[in-house]
Amino acid sequence: MNLVALIAYGGVNIFMFLFHLLGKNRIYQFPFWAAAIALGWFFPQCVGGFRIADQYPGNAYASGLVFATFCSVALWMGFYTGHEKMDYSPVWLNMKFDRKKLYVAGAILCLGGFYFRYKLMSLPEEVLGVAQWSGAAVKYLFLASIFVFGFLSIWLLYLSQNRIIVVQYLLFLIPSLLMLFQAAIINGRRRAMMNLVSYLFVAPWFVRRMVLPRWLLVSGLCVGLLLVNSIGIYRSIMKNSDESFLTRLKQIAAADFTRESEEVIEKGGAEFNNYIYLRQVHVDLGKFDWGVKHWNGLVFNYVPGQLIGRGTKKALMFPVLNEIKLANEMYGHVFFTGTTATGYLDAFASFGWLGFVKFYVIGLLMGILYRHAMQGLFLGQLLYVYVLSQAMHAISHGTHMILFSIWVYFFALGYPVLRWARVEAEY
Repeated sequence: MNLVALIAYGGVNIFMFLFHLLGKNRIYQFPFWAAAIALGWFFPQCVGGFRIADQYPGNAYASGLVFATFCSVALWMGFYTGHEKMDYSPVWLNMKFDRKKLYVAGAILCLGGFYFRYKLMSLPEEVLGVAQWSGAAVKYLFLASIFVFGFLSIWLLYLSQNRIIVVQYLLFLIPSLLMLFQAAIINGRRRAMMNLVSYLFVAPWFVRRMVLPRWLLVSGLCVGLLLVNSIGIYRSIMKNSDESFLTRLKQIAAADFTRESEEVIEKGGAEFNNYIYLRQVHVDLGKFDWGVKHWNGLVFNYVPGQLIGRGTKKALMFPVLNEIKLANEMYGHVFFTGTTATGYLDAFASFGWLGFVKFYVIGLLMGILYRHAMQGLFLGQLLYVYVLSQAMHAISHGTHMILFSIWVYFFALGYPVLRWARVEAEY
């Protein structure tokens, strides 16, 4: 049964990957990217887990992979429904925008983000040097990210015209790209790497129908997935400020990034083990959070404890199962700091076997955004490239960001400024 479950998960994602890779212009659709992260990041851990499957409790390995397979199928079906079958369109997604106003809105968002970035970098070294930021650092980091909405607005405007040197656009695009480059390349942030790829290669497809050669795309994916699986090696090299940037690049070129992937295939991966053991806690106890974790996440992220008091903030949150502690007590599993439990665990922990509905909703959302982006609608294009990496993180990390958190952030900080630039008569 374990082998059947492994083949089923791998087979579904391989078929989904090849269907979009070999199909005409399908490589920009979300299921292609979801299959890529599933095959390149999670599947090798599944293979490693298969080698030690007898160490897992009961039939945890097989049932865990069967559920993950359901999630992959649901994601694909959701995207297809949103892209091909669903005619309903939220009115706000159909808004038309005045180019001049949109440029001003983008400039305002960029300048706001640059200002809070400056405030963040101006904090004392002892504040920025701690592993877990809090207080002013978190506030400035949160607000500094609004530059992304401004960058994407101006980037889409830039792509929609034919000149290369346009000072009014480059004035904001260059510093924005430098900030994105620092987060992705210098700091080695996986999400930032995915964002950079989405912004630079997916957005041109929507605006100018620029298609990447398949060989280039596959080569880039292979390099990217090696970095995703061996990000620790990459970061350790890039953080060595004693060496010049050129020297660090040479060290990266000479580094063996396959070592960690080989170890994962041989011994299993931490994230896969987290998923299997933490999911089994819910299976054995029959307890689920029914989505309460999302409410807790919203309260934790967006309710200011400094204003209402820590006690009041805590009282707004509901108690949920401590899967990490219980997995240790019940099975002796150790959850290592810095690892994740995947979005598959997130989905199962909420609704049990019906949790795949979360992935259907994510696929549906991405399908709707893709359809609007292909129709040339600005918000569809901006939001699709903005949330693509968050949607991929639903597999590796969790579903909270793409389903809830990112929308609170967008509608609270980005949308009000962008809405000002709409064409009144068209809305």
